[in-house]
Amino acid sequence: MRIKIETDDEMEAKRLLKSNDMALFIFELVRNGWRRFKHTDYDYEKSWGVIHELLDEYDINIDEITQ
Repeated sequence: MRIKIETDDEMEAKRLLKSNDMALFIFELVRNGWRRFKHTDYDYEKSWGVIHELLDEYDINIDEITQ
């Protein structure tokens, strides 16, 4: 695959270059991150509720962007 992007906005270029890393991070957070807290005193379910609310707010469906 070849993609050519022209931009004068340095921040936009950085975001585009890191988008795959960000997608994989979100996948790991959503699918596996809670496991680190499962056997602790931390009530991670509240945090995971907020994470899922934000995913919905930004219309991010992790299954659409990862395999």
